[in-house]
Amino acid sequence: MFKKASLLYNFVMGSSQSRESAVALINQWNSEPRELLIFDKGRDEASQYLQAVVKIQQTASAEELQQIIPMAINRLKLEFQRVLNRQGESYLTVSNTITELSTTTITDISYYQSRYEDFVMYEAPTTEVVDYLRKIAEIMNACGHLEACIDVYISVRKPFVRIIFDRLRLDELKAGDTKKFLSEELKVRIERWIGATKACVPKLFLKEKLFAEQIFSGLGRTSTHVECFLNVVKDVAVSLFSFAESVSLSRQSSERLNVVLILYDAMLSLMPDVNSLFPLDQTGKGIGNSFAATCSKLGDEIGRMLSDFEDVVLNEISTISNNDGGRVHQLTKNVVGYINVITNYKTVLMKLLQSRPSKIVQDKKLPDDLLRDPKSLTPLSLHLVLIIAVLQLNLDNKSKYYKEASLGHLFMMNNVNYIVLKSKESQVLQDLIGVDYLNKLNGYVKGAMISYQDLTCGILLKCLEEEGIYVTQCCTSRVSTGTLRSNVRNFNAAFEKIKSLQSSWEVPDPSLREELRRSMLNRLKPEYERFLERHKNHFESTNFFQQAQKTDVKYTVQDLQVLIEENLFSRSGS
Repeated sequence: MFKKASLLYNFVMGSSQSRESAVALINQWNSEPRELLIFDKGRDEASQYLQAVVKIQQTASAEELQQIIPMAINRLKLEFQRVLNRQGESYLTVSNTITELSTTTITDISYYQSRYEDFVMYEAPTTEVVDYLRKIAEIMNACGHLEACIDVYISVRKPFVRIIFDRLRLDELKAGDTKKFLSEELKVRIERWIGATKACVPKLFLKEKLFAEQIFSGLGRTSTHVECFLNVVKDVAVSLFSFAESVSLSRQSSERLNVVLILYDAMLSLMPDVNSLFPLDQTGKGIGNSFAATCSKLGDEIGRMLSDFEDVVLNEISTISNNDGGRVHQLTKNVVGYINVITNYKTVLMKLLQSRPSKIVQDKKLPDDLLRDPKSLTPLSLHLVLIIAVLQLNLDNKSKYYKEASLGHLFMMNNVNYIVLKSKESQVLQDLIGVDYLNKLNGYVKGAMISYQDLTCGILLKCLEEEGIYVTQCCTSRVSTGTLRSNVRNFNAAFEKIKSLQSSWEVPDPSLREELRRSMLNRLKPEYERFLERHKNHFESTNFFQQAQKTDVKYTVQDLQVLIEENLFSRSGS
């Protein structure tokens, strides 16, 4: 018996159809060809037939129920199937651009992005169609044949959804060992997966869920419409999400953080839709559970990759060359690029990283002078500071391989200054590591610059010292021409060596280069001027005998100025 609360009850109560006419109508359609549908005869004919089935269900004898109702149920199943099938026929006959270009390679991401963005999902069934299918489902439910109706629904919609899914060509992604892909190829595959998932989750899956609700909500078990929806999309959803799962299980190298973050960020943005479509179940085996577990695994992987990267940076063993001029090392550029990736995902990572990383990297406790107060740092900020600190340790080890100690200091100055400059270009990075730590790095740059100056200028300044130049004989002090001559010769040699070696050394930052030159000139020029002035009599003698003892000053103050302002670091630019 029909429940009075049902829409179908209200629909039937408006009928004046007799039992005899109802039986006749059912018999009439039973003799009609299967190709002919009641639905095609118009709303009135369809309503009369549905009312006839209800009439017989309510008033027929047991014998009539056994004879007439099975015929009606078979016809309703046929109608349900055929009308349902039609909803996809027109869509499937339209050519799909994602399928058409079979020669398109998997790495043509720009092509796929535009295709996924423009991917047209099927139109929702009309109200007339939905009402008809719903009434059939209600009658089938009242007659105890709802399961047959559900089976028909699933048998039609499931392959239809699979065809749409196949048109997205996601089979080409081949979930499996994603570590075998090159980084760029994996990135392209992930971006393709994201595009396809955005076509499936908020479009295809949502439409299917709404369709199942419209037809089966409130019929049979309370979860009938949910079960129908899940049966229709489950296989496709599992196939879709398996790619992300394979990435989460593949233990990608730390250098691929950018790629994994792209996937993780996309999954977070999809999470509300996925949770709405696939609520978490108590068994923990549902699609929503699996998606959430994959997202959680990716989050764990990101934390692991950050820690691994600190180890990678600390133990990177690329060599340096005495001919490289102390330029910014490729490792520094790579690490700063990595840090930029992290800052691009600040919001995501701030939420993800809740535990603080250890200051011990591969059993090595980082020196406190390389860090700032860790208690004032968030876990993400501490990761960034640790990465910079281990980079400094690695660079410091590399700097010791230079034959010239002064070049080692110049190398450290250039590399840490590069970090400072790039940090100043990013307000996000400045906020994360803090102004105090940035000042600490800047102080390191100044310290390396002073160390370089002390060594380079010190060689020249030592030649200008007065110690040993004056000798005392018979209570009279005079200049030792031999010592003076030796000092000047040493100055000339040091001048020439600096010019020869350091002209090819580099200071890429123009402002730092000018500051260094100016500081060196301020230290050297006054001392050289005073030296030449004090001993000018020995340098300008015209006496024939003294001329033989004359010390040859090869370089003027102007020459020294040119050396510092033009020759030094000339390969870096003027």
